Parts: sequence; structure tokens; C-alpha cells
Amino acid sequence: MKFSSIKILILSSVFWIDCSFAEPTPWWEVSYNLDIQYPRMGDYTWEHSSEKIILKGKGENRRSFYKIDLALGDTVIYLDSSIFNYKGEDIPILNWSFSEDGNWMLIQSKRQKIWRHSNKGTFYILKLVDKSLRKVSKKNENLRNVKISPDSKWVSYIRDDNNLYVYNIDRKREKKLTRTGSETILNGHFGWVYEEELSGYDGYRWSPDSRFIAFIEEDQSKVKRFNMIDDLKLYPEIQQVFYPKAGNRNPSIKIAVINVQGGGKKFVDLDQDTSSYYPWFEWYDNENLWIMKLGRMQKKWQMIYADVSSGRIMEGLQESDPNGWVELHETNQILKEKGLFLHISERDGYQHLYLERADGRFTVPVTSGQWEVNDIIHVDEKSEIIYFTSNKKSNLENHFYSVRFDGTDLKLLTPEPGNHSISMNPNAKTFIDIYSSIDMPRTIKYRSNDGTLIRTLGKTNLGKIDTTEISKPSIVRFLADDNETVLNGILTLPHDYEEGKRYPLIVYGYGMPGTQIVRNRWQGGFQQFLAKEGYIVFSMDTRGMAGRGRDFKNLSYGDMAHYLSKDNATGVQYLIDEGYVDEKRIGAWGWSGGGYFTCLMLTKNSELFDVGVAVAPVTDFRLYDTAYTERYMGLPQENTRGYDSTSTISYVSKLKGKLLLMHGTHDDNVHSQNTTRFIEACIQADKPIDVMYYPTRNHGIYGNNAGKHVYKKLFEYFRLHLKIG
Repeated sequence: MKFSSIKILILSSVFWIDCSFAEPTPWWEVSYNLDIQYPRMGDYTWEHSSEKIILKGKGENRRSFYKIDLALGDTVIYLDSSIFNYKGEDIPILNWSFSEDGNWMLIQSKRQKIWRHSNKGTFYILKLVDKSLRKVSKKNENLRNVKISPDSKWVSYIRDDNNLYVYNIDRKREKKLTRTGSETILNGHFGWVYEEELSGYDGYRWSPDSRFIAFIEEDQSKVKRFNMIDDLKLYPEIQQVFYPKAGNRNPSIKIAVINVQGGGKKFVDLDQDTSSYYPWFEWYDNENLWIMKLGRMQKKWQMIYADVSSGRIMEGLQESDPNGWVELHETNQILKEKGLFLHISERDGYQHLYLERADGRFTVPVTSGQWEVNDIIHVDEKSEIIYFTSNKKSNLENHFYSVRFDGTDLKLLTPEPGNHSISMNPNAKTFIDIYSSIDMPRTIKYRSNDGTLIRTLGKTNLGKIDTTEISKPSIVRFLADDNETVLNGILTLPHDYEEGKRYPLIVYGYGMPGTQIVRNRWQGGFQQFLAKEGYIVFSMDTRGMAGRGRDFKNLSYGDMAHYLSKDNATGVQYLIDEGYVDEKRIGAWGWSGGGYFTCLMLTKNSELFDVGVAVAPVTDFRLYDTAYTERYMGLPQENTRGYDSTSTISYVSKLKGKLLLMHGTHDDNVHSQNTTRFIEACIQADKPIDVMYYPTRNHGIYGNNAGKHVYKKLFEYFRLHLKIG
């Protein structure tokens, strides 16, 4: 589970199956078809200093690149597939990017997954002026976190020995910059907990003049290892992950600076204990580094400024939230021309933009009000304009805005209702707007920086769909049990819904702190499949979730189960009282945090819920990692009552209905230990439980038919135990 950000699995197509059988179709025979053609931009990037994009082809053209004028629709070949041939061998292109000056292309041709985001692979560089292709060093395999330096003279990367290297492009020579790398010492890339919850895997930064690299040295030696067993081998093999569980020892971090031309490394004078995280660092100029220090309980961060020449450090601006946690926003940034830090803060109760000097003594609140800024998309320093996304128009929507540094001239740039995803040209003249709403499937538009439509790039084709079989959801609102707080839900009725008839209900949930499910966006997919099968589908945002301010969000702090269980019970009772739902046929399902939600509903809320399917569930947050869990719960040693209340295992004795748990045995994120502990609790409480383990599969449970198996099993479980059971 990532900090302040989640990914909910939603299948982006309408499903159908033949429902004419007298008996329910067994799960191994259920089939589905992708029947809606959604427009997609594909794999592209903006051309350097241009209004055009560079797009990678698909299918038989997957090794060719095209230059597209979005305003006119003109397309020309940019790089022919014949270019990507090294000594007679065609080179696959899995990932690609351009150097800052636009003269080189970095190409990844092989990929081996490490954890959720990190991978290693084989890399080449292409010189665009003469189309010459060369390897990144003689041994270009198993490289990770590969970058071209700002001056395009070097390529940097990490090897399997966990050391940082650079490759001089002109001299074709490799240089090993660090020598401390080992199984437990990581140079230039973060370990598991930072990658998953805090920073991502990238642990080094080039200085703007390409003379220095600032990098982290992570020491995992005191972190306990979690074992995952591959039972498919004749003699089972063990894979280990350095995984700090809540209340246990974290890795320690050092930050050093090294001259790529030669010379020793210099460490920045930082606290070396494990009571702090260092999730963010960037160069301000060629001599000064900005570093964020985050307390382990994540109630405060402070900026530290380091002069890499003198070694002098200074503490600067800070942010705190004693009643909850401080959010980390990946889009915060240094404005180097102005000497300011632009960041999103909740200090006035809602997420807003602030400009501050390094010492924190000069603060400009750029935006304000009872609405929230979501992300900073682009900053035009010369024109003093910030482009950002926000829920100002509706807390169920995400729109694109611009505002001047002084807070004036606030403009809405995306007028259509819905949730908008933005890709802005680095020159700040144009942007691509991808959006949808409950009433409108995905549309892609090309606009100027004032929001003026230049061209519609794509619309969803519903021509092959019988739209009478699509059930558009509706937003419902109802009072919480305090009779004051209005809660939002999203309700999808069966496509042939008859008023007065009561239907089985499936509640899809997640509900982790600071997240949001209910949004005005297109709901084609799994919901439609279930609606066609005769189910009502419902989701809601409980107290403690995002989009409604700091105080609303902080209600989840210390006990994640309290309002999650209470408000979902209120939501289900609302649907019963409104006459929609058969109160004897209520189900729940979810994945990851949604798996936790499902186990909670079937135990703590067992008086309402009859059937559940929990995929990759957390069942006790003592089993989850430090950075995520302690952010919302504090230490288990200091919050025993909160952890007990949050644990689904505490309520196993209340389990009444049918519950299926599904888990991958190589889930490095939410360990299958969670499911095993829940099973043991059910055994001790003499409660029946259904289980499906997926050998060697990770948190996503995919590969070799596993994904299809999960959904077919899920479909059939609800058919047997909720629809006809």
C-alpha cells in the first residue's frame, strides 16, 4: 500500500456471460469479452522543445516511433524499427526515454521484476543524430535505475552488487563509484519499505552540472527478513525480503555526495538512528542539497539544507500534524529561479498550495478554501503561474486549474464534469486532458494552456454495445450515525432493476486512511458485470477517508476499523431502508486493503454481511510494514488497544457467513501469513473458512492464468452463496 496513494483494480471493460443455464455456470467455464473500445494515448512523450509528441507503435510496429502533430493529426515516422538492431540482432523496446537535451534515447530491452516498481534489465543508448546504437557498458545486463546525466556525457546505474556505477559515453569506459555494496548495504537505490511506502526505488540524483551524484546508502542489516517459500520446486526454495513489520527496526539511511571524475565521497551530517526517514532529496544548485527529514511517526517533516563543499548543514522550513500525519506529495518542488519551495500543505485544514523560503520565515498561501489541491502538474516560473489539479468544483471530481504565484487569476481549465488526468507539455503551452464521468466514458482532448479546446483526440466507441444493458451508477448521500455528517456512496442497480423488488447486494470496499473510492467517473467493468448478473453494487467513503479536509481524514487515526465498520453498516442499512436490498443477501469483496475491509465486514459487522471474498487481505496490521502502519496507527507497543480494535482476528468469533480468502504465497507486500493467521484463528474459534492459495504469485496474483482464476472463483462464490444460496 503506497503512501497517500492507492491503486484499485477495476477491469476497464464490460463483461457478459451466457445466463441461460438452468444451474449457475461453474467458475471454470465463465468467460468474458472485452467489448468497449476505450481511446488510449499509448506509450508517448513530449518532443523536446516542440508541440508534438513522440509515440511508440504497437503490434507489428512496436519497434517504430512516430512524431505526431496533435493539433493537425499529422503523423510521420520518427525512428524506423530497422534502427533498433545491434550486430544483427533486433532489440525489443520495453522502456524508453530521452536525455534532457533530446540527443540520446535510453532503451531497456529486457526486464526482470524486483519488487512492485523496481526492475533490472538490459540497456542500450541511441544517438539520435546518426542513429548509432550502442550498449550501456560491455556488460549491459542486470542494470537497474539507469539514467543519462544532464550533460549527456554519462550513463549511471546500479549493478547486482548494490554499487553505483557511471559509464562515460565518449570514452566507453565504466567507473565504479561505490564499493560498500552488499546484501545489506544498498547504494543509490532504496530497499523494500522505502520503495513501497515512501520514495520509490530511485536513490540518487545528478547535480545540474553533472559533476556530482548525491545518493543514499541504506543499511538493512538490522532489519528482519521475511521468508517466502516456493513449493513448486522439487526441493522448496526460499526467497527473502528485508521487511520491517510495525514496531520493529527500520533500515538506516546515509546520504553522500561523490564526484564522478574522481575523489572520495562526502557524507552529509544526518542523524543515523532509525527514528527518522529521509524520503526526499534534490539539488537546489550545483553546491547545495535539500533533504527532507521525516519523523518515524510521520507527524512532522523538516527540510535540511546541505552545502556539499563545506559540509555545513542548516535546518529550515517544516510541517507538522500532531493529531494525524503529514502527507508526502511527490509533486512538491523547488523553484530555483525564485529560491522558493512550492508544496501542498494541510495547515489550514485543507490541502493547499504554499510558497515558502528555505528558512520558513516567508510564506505565501497561494490557494485557500474548503476544497483541496491534489497535485502540482507544472510550474511556469517566468510567468509565475502554477498548474494544478483540485477537487474545488466537487469533492467527487478532479479538475485542472491555473493560478498566479500571488493567488490571483484562478482559472478552471477543464469545464466538463468528471475526473480529469493531465499531461502538460513542458513548454506550458498545451496539455492533454483524459477524462470521464458517470455519464460519459473516456474522452481525450488536446487543449491550450487557458483551457481552449484545440482538438478532440478520441472518444469511447459504444457502437457495439447495447447501452440498455449498461446500468449507470448514481451518487447517493446519507447521514452518519451522528445525524450530522453527510457520507457519499456510489450505487449501481441491476440493468433490469424493478422498483419495489429487493436484490442481493455486493459492497466493494477499500477504506484505508486518506483514500477515496466515490468519484464521478465512468464505471464500466466489473460493476457492470455484477449489475447484469442481478446484483446491486455499492461503495462508499467513510469518515477517515480523503477529499474532505484534514480533520475528516484524521478521524481514522489510531483505529482504522472504527469508522470503517460503523459507516459501512450505516450505508448498508440506508440501502435496506430505502427498499433496494434483500437484507439476508449482503456480500462484500475487496483486494489488499479491500481484503481487510471484507474480513472486517464479515466479522465485526457479521450481523449485516453474509458472504465475502477477500483477496490478499491484511488481517492484523501488526503483520504489515512500519512506514504504512505506524503512519496511521502509531507503534503497536504504545497503541495496543487501537491495534486490537483494528485487527480482524479480534472478531473471528463473530463470523457467521461464508468467507473466502485468496492469497499469493509470494506476496511480498501483504504476506500470506495474514491469511494463515486468520485461518488459525478460525480453527481455534471453530469457524468454517474457505481458502485459495496461489503458489509463487505476488500481491497482484497474475501469470499463468492466475488473474482469470481469481475472478472466476470470485464470481462463482457469490453465485453459489449470495445469489442462490
